[in-house]
Amino acid sequence: MGVTKRKINWGILSTAKIGLEKVIPAIQKSSSSNVLGIASRNAGRSARAANDLGIQKSYASYEALIADPEIDAIYNPLPNHMHVDWTLAAARAGKHVLCEKPIGLNTDDARRLLQCPDNVLIAEAFMVRYHPQWLRVRDLVRSGELGEVRAIQAAFSYFNTDGSDIRNRPDAGGGAMMDIGCYPITAGRFLFENEPVQVMALIDRDPEFKTDRMASVVADFGRGRQLSFVVSTQLCPYQT
Repeated sequence: MGVTKRKINWGILSTAKIGLEKVIPAIQKSSSSNVLGIASRNAGRSARAANDLGIQKSYASYEALIADPEIDAIYNPLPNHMHVDWTLAAARAGKHVLCEKPIGLNTDDARRLLQCPDNVLIAEAFMVRYHPQWLRVRDLVRSGELGEVRAIQAAFSYFNTDGSDIRNRPDAGGGAMMDIGCYPITAGRFLFENEPVQVMALIDRDPEFKTDRMASVVADFGRGRQLSFVVSTQLCPYQT
């Protein structure tokens, strides 16, 4: 007699756009997962989101969602500076957590995450680590079919001068490096399967927002391997 596997019940912290438009619909397509609840500090907002997306439960606080014993796992798309606090809160309540990138803002944040209980899984939502096309690229690099890969180059930019946008707030973890610079950094570490031994960067800061609006970075991964990239929040939209 086969074992019936119960679906994982997900709870969504906040009504962030990426959750409503991308992640929730993706989870709902999964045969192994169910979006059971969504929380907002605004009860009306979470109720509307639940109604629009066919989600069973809505909560007027993040604490209420985390305390629900029916929730198995949390998706955390809160602003960058709130990632660690709410990931820790969920983990200590026994919930697994998928946290949006960047999971933390500095090494102190990373050390705090080590306090999470051992019986919960904490993961950072970088598709580079899981998408079949990226896994295939890493297999190609490992196989030597492409020769020895010694240089990775990338560019990622968009144009945003909205002062109310959280990506332009340094106190909330805004700026080009935190928002999009983390992508080429993660890709380089993923494909070289190592950590850089030295890093050089040239950064231009917005005079009003005080965030880094453009950064040019070169990272040395040793053995003649280099990652170089440019990211910007105030250039024409571009990805390569």
